[in-house]
Amino acid sequence: MTTNPSFDERFVDVHAGCWTPVFRFALALTNDWDAAEDLAQEAFSRLWIHRTDIDWNRPLLPWLLTTTRRLAFDRFRRIRRALARGRRDEARTLDGDDRIRWLDVQRSIAGLAPLDRAALTMVAVSGLSYDEAAEVLGTTAGAVRARVSRGRRRLGDETE
Repeated sequence: MTTNPSFDERFVDVHAGCWTPVFRFALALTNDWDAAEDLAQEAFSRLWIHRTDIDWNRPLLPWLLTTTRRLAFDRFRRIRRALARGRRDEARTLDGDDRIRWLDVQRSIAGLAPLDRAALTMVAVSGLSYDEAAEVLGTTAGAVRARVSRGRRRLGDETE
C-alpha cells in the first residue's frame, strides 16, 4: 500500500501543532520527563500507524491525548504487575534524582493524583474545554471540573 503524500504533510502539521500539548499531558501523568517523551512519541507513532483510518478533517488532539492516556495506564499496569511479582528489574523505577524539574512545576503537582494532574494540565495549560478533557479521560465534564477544582485547591493549599 502506498502512502498518500497528503498523509505526510498532514502528519507533519499535526505533529508540529500537537507535540507540546501531548508532551505536557504525558508529563502530567507520569511526572517524569523521559517517560513523557516516550509516551508522546508512541502516541504519534500510533497516529502514523492509523493514518488511513483517521478523519484528518477533525481535530486530532483529543485522539492523541486519549491514546497517550491509554499508553500511560498500560505502562502503569505493567510496572505494578512487575512489582507485585517481586521482579523489580522489569520495572523502571522513577528515582527522584534522575527526574528533571520542569519549571519547578513538578514539585508543586507531585502530590496530586495522576488524574487530577492530567485534568488540570489539559484544562489550565492546554486550554481544552471540560467536555474535551472528559472525552480524553473517559469520564464526564462534571468529573473533570471536580478534578480541576480539587487540583487547584490542593496547589493553593501548598503555596499558603
